[in-house]
Amino acid sequence: MSLILVVEDELALRTGLVEQFTQLGHQLEAADSGRLALDRLKRTPTPDLLILDLGLPDIDGTQILETCQQQHPNMPILVLSARANESDIVLGFKLGTRDYVTKPFSTRVLAARVESLLARQDNPRSQHIKLGDLTVDFESYSVSHPTRKVRLTTKEFDILRYLHEQQGRPVSRNDLLDEVWGMDSSAGPRTVDTHIAALRKKIESDPNRPQHIFSQRGIGYKLVNEEVS
Repeated sequence: MSLILVVEDELALRTGLVEQFTQLGHQLEAADSGRLALDRLKRTPTPDLLILDLGLPDIDGTQILETCQQQHPNMPILVLSARANESDIVLGFKLGTRDYVTKPFSTRVLAARVESLLARQDNPRSQHIKLGDLTVDFESYSVSHPTRKVRLTTKEFDILRYLHEQQGRPVSRNDLLDEVWGMDSSAGPRTVDTHIAALRKKIESDPNRPQHIFSQRGIGYKLVNEEVS
């Protein structure tokens, strides 16, 4: 049983989250303000997971992220926010969040992401990998290469991270849609293929002969030849 702290000021949503994850077998605590959340985090035990809304009435959620980064660096945080701009999402990851879900959201997808974060705590995967000469840092959403600049979009990072977490197992297009796009109804299997093609152009030395993102006929895609750093 994992201990989850939900920080959300909207009563109906907070109640729904508590009920949902209690039914899934977790222990839940809740706070409706940033001040209450910070007070709770000063006490033991430290939650196994923090679900955090950024738009709180008293303290901006980014301040809570900064505090947690200093005082609870190993506690995973999932941001659940209406702030959907790429700059907000990137800032969230720079401040230490492990995952970022935008409102409105699918409860099924949220549950899958929560379980993935908790499982990652039990069996952690490195947040830094090497793909040939390319170094990918999932914590800071940054990529480095010795001779050229590589800039990935947030979606491309999310695709790469999800493939990395599967430890070489192939994943279907539908799994990628659920994990990366969530409730975006405009996205479909072709959307996944388009993003994979764009990602290959950025990380593969020869996109027509990929060495890292392989296609699995009839299934989907998998990440291979990665080095954990």
